[in-house]
Amino acid sequence: MEMTKKGFFLSLMLAVSGVAIAQPYAAYHDGLIRHIQPKGWINEFLNRQRTGMTGHPEAIAYPYNTCLWAGEIARQNECSFAKDWWRYEQSAYYTDGLLRLGYVLGDTAFINKGERGIRYTIDHAQPNGRLGNVKIESQWPMAVFFRAMKVAYEYRADAAIPQALERHYLSLSVDQLVKGRRHIVNLEGMLWTYGITHNAQLLAHAEQAYNRGGFELDARTAGSDKPIRMHGVTYCEMLKIPLLLYAYTGKRQYLDLALHAERKLERDHMLPDGVPTSAEFTSGNSIDIAHETCDIADYTWSLGYFLTVTGHAEWADRIERAVFNAGLGCVTKDFKSLQYFSSANQLIATGTSDNNAFKRGKTWMQYRPIHETECCAGNVHRIMPNYVSRMWLTDNQGGVVAALFGPSCISTSINKVPVQITENTRYPFSTQIEFTIHTPKSVKFPFRIRIPGWAKSARLTVNGRSVLCTPATFATISRKFRDGDKVCLTMDAPVKVQTIAGQGMYVERGPLLYSYAIPQTVTEDTTTYANMSGKKSANPDFKCWSIRPAGAFNYAIDPTLLSQHGALTAAHKEQTDGYPFDIQNTPESIQLPVRRIVWTLQNGTLNPLLPAPGKVVATDTVETVTLVPYGCTELRLTVFPVVKSASCCQRTDTAPQQAAIRKE
Repeated sequence: MEMTKKGFFLSLMLAVSGVAIAQPYAAYHDGLIRHIQPKGWINEFLNRQRTGMTGHPEAIAYPYNTCLWAGEIARQNECSFAKDWWRYEQSAYYTDGLLRLGYVLGDTAFINKGERGIRYTIDHAQPNGRLGNVKIESQWPMAVFFRAMKVAYEYRADAAIPQALERHYLSLSVDQLVKGRRHIVNLEGMLWTYGITHNAQLLAHAEQAYNRGGFELDARTAGSDKPIRMHGVTYCEMLKIPLLLYAYTGKRQYLDLALHAERKLERDHMLPDGVPTSAEFTSGNSIDIAHETCDIADYTWSLGYFLTVTGHAEWADRIERAVFNAGLGCVTKDFKSLQYFSSANQLIATGTSDNNAFKRGKTWMQYRPIHETECCAGNVHRIMPNYVSRMWLTDNQGGVVAALFGPSCISTSINKVPVQITENTRYPFSTQIEFTIHTPKSVKFPFRIRIPGWAKSARLTVNGRSVLCTPATFATISRKFRDGDKVCLTMDAPVKVQTIAGQGMYVERGPLLYSYAIPQTVTEDTTTYANMSGKKSANPDFKCWSIRPAGAFNYAIDPTLLSQHGALTAAHKEQTDGYPFDIQNTPESIQLPVRRIVWTLQNGTLNPLLPAPGKVVATDTVETVTLVPYGCTELRLTVFPVVKSASCCQRTDTAPQQAAIRKE
């Protein structure tokens, strides 16, 4: 995707609603958060987020109950191994999510609070222009806080922001960018600032630092075929750096490095809910390993750059999969508690149920508003606001791109003509989407619409007339649009049963995974855990939960039963006004025939390991269970053990298994 010199300067001049296009070698561009309005269930989620943890920092405690970046954050109640820079990293995550949420919901209190920290940071720059707390040597927190400054600029167009960032990045030596932990991620902000200021020194500095190497995911490691075991956040954050260098330079080797590193992550560590293992390090693709909530936010943020730079629909598919499943599954539906670690199979979630090697038997898989290490309690606020901010993009021809789906609208100006496009849909529960154009007079522009790769077939129409479209691409409609024009996308998304070799099977439809919602008993956990360093929620409405199975979960898929049952289909409810990720309101479910097996919790407190197909002890009990979207659940069985055949699996009657269930 090379660009001519003429195209380079054209891309710098093109704009939609005044948002300058600064990445000359990128296919699409974000930055339209001021013009995007969420609707439907997405708006409901964001409002629950607003009245939940985001709007109640006292509930999630330190460091969110401090001044954030609008002053000095004193050290208090941190775990014994906490670094001094952690509280600035954590509160930077929160500030970014707070601001984005405030912008899309029009919440002036959130906006003022987030922007206060940006003003303070700029006003208290060091004499050499360096931003951030002078006492903190790590440059990683500023790499995080840059994103809050970026979105504030996109919303306000305040020239002081790129000016301050320009001075800041020029104050950093190449050694400082390369040698510190995750310091190289500052190239994200450095390159963005170059795109605004056109200071060539910033681009040269960024290339020199990346090509120096020596950091964890440098060119040598990214380009190798060897598997990488790395801290999950570090891997997810560094993935995008060579990709961004390509977006600003057009040098193909950078793009190849980014794609190769991402494919390795997918090959070696990906879980079916769209996020790699990261507890806390990448640990293969075993279903028994969890992922950190930080990585849901960080991985999908990096995937957003893969989408905008390459223009390939695959990356949007991947973002939706991660957000709709892992992203919604790691929080309670009122957004009042979260998990630090979450997983596709969660058969128990208590203060002692972490089944990962890291912090085994402790609080890290419990739904709670406060955690031993605070980063996830800050990063969780970014997941859905980030999604909304990239639902709509622009292209290099002044067009509009419908990239990530969901009920929403965008209001913009094209060739000085006001244009609003509303997206009416129940997606992802429905695979029908209707776009309606509203404009006072006709205006010509290209309208690009993603056709997901999971679609078996798709039909795209403009006012009832068919338009060519192909799954796994962006379809382009270039015409003179008039007020009331309707563009309709209808996709066929059959239910699929997928196999993870040597592990198990799971069910999916479109971007959604389906889980058996294990019957559960939910009680408040008031235990004082030593690892919490005395931190407590200051809001009694935000509780820590002990969630235990209250019914059978010991089910396996028997392929013989599946073949007898025939193709699985999704049952749809009539449209209701309820929030669709509240399990009682879910509009879609799937009936799955299963066989009971002998399978119990580890010591009554931890997730049991998924038995290999040849190790399953099956019973003669056959049942049908109801599967619901993963994001509706807290306790869930998503990847089912597999009964290979009667000859290779032990068989038993039901009595011993019933006794085992009662004993639990």
